[in-house]
Amino acid sequence: MHRTQPALSAAALATIHGLLGQLSQQAHMRCAFLCDLGGQELASWTEQADLDLVSLAALAAGDLMATMEIARILGGKRACNVIIQEHDEMIILVARVGEGLVLLMATGVDVPVGWSRLAIKRTSDRILEVVGSAAMTPPPLVMSDDFVASFNAQIDTIW
Repeated sequence: MHRTQPALSAAALATIHGLLGQLSQQAHMRCAFLCDLGGQELASWTEQADLDLVSLAALAAGDLMATMEIARILGGKRACNVIIQEHDEMIILVARVGEGLVLLMATGVDVPVGWSRLAIKRTSDRILEVVGSAAMTPPPLVMSDDFVASFNAQIDTIW
């Protein structure tokens, strides 16, 4: 199955960049970006100029797809909404936007998880209002060969 990147207007992208910029004004925000489930970055904000957004987008999409597949294998629905990762130096949240987009947000560990969950949920909802049907393409039932090849290539470049 071949997936194409959602076509977003310049106005929609500008609005999304503005929403990510609003997140960046919060205390100890490290990065926020939107990508599709194919791992293609659509919009981003980061405090790190040298951040590898291509790899990050592929890994975030892979993380969400893997979590949804784990749920399916365990007999659940493929409806993961938020993944929370607590690390020593940061908290990473990965949220599904509609059916086919991924929003990642990374904050310092001193930011309360409840605030972060609320912030990513509100931002996801606002992005969904902007992109509309472009976010409604559901993920494939299994990972496509294109996705696996792209994901493996990104892993290889990291190592």
